[in-house]
Amino acid sequence: MAARGERVPRTKPIQAQVDRALEAIREQSWFTAESHFLKALAASRGRNDWEGMIEIVEGLRQCRQAIRRKALVRGTVRILDDGVTETMELTSGRYLIQPPLVGADARRLIQNGRDRGVPIAVLCREPRTRAGLIPIVALAPGTTVRIQIDPPAKEAKPSTGWFKDALESLGEAALERVDPSKTVDRRIDVLLGCLDALPDCDPIHVALAEACAEAASQDE
Repeated sequence: MAARGERVPRTKPIQAQVDRALEAIREQSWFTAESHFLKALAASRGRNDWEGMIEIVEGLRQCRQAIRRKALVRGTVRILDDGVTETMELTSGRYLIQPPLVGADARRLIQNGRDRGVPIAVLCREPRTRAGLIPIVALAPGTTVRIQIDPPAKEAKPSTGWFKDALESLGEAALERVDPSKTVDRRIDVLLGCLDALPDCDPIHVALAEACAEAASQDE
């Protein structure tokens, strides 16, 4: 264990994951880089290597920005309500999961895209509320982010603008889960959960890097 004020040294296995991620970035293999960064991030959190996590989060953010740009470059919002399978046809773009499918299906679709190297952006909506709003939800183990928003002007054909606004609103709701009165390590764990649920949310990456910087400064 490093003394107070001394950075926790990065282990060789973690550094190997970071090196592989950086090499993948140079080759613009964004999904491969993302996978290595995620492994390095989990291992670094286990060692409280806050300073090391900052570098990893920034690399992860770069990968996901590139993936998101490809997912959102063009095309309409595709509505999916008939099952998510590993063998389904999957092409880059925007996907709206809707009933009878649920948040777990949206998470499965996101992972499906990652596993197959297909850049996609995914939202999950739930049935309308009595007030006429549409709940939007994102899930990860131990984390649920949910908001209620106005429905699109044409529910059968949501606009890309509505999709973008819904993604941003969901990210804002995720950040509101972070209680500033909690210790910084607790806030970091909440942000990690939110990032797991919303991997393409840029502001969560920024907030996580800032929290790691705060934690590192407290160890000085």
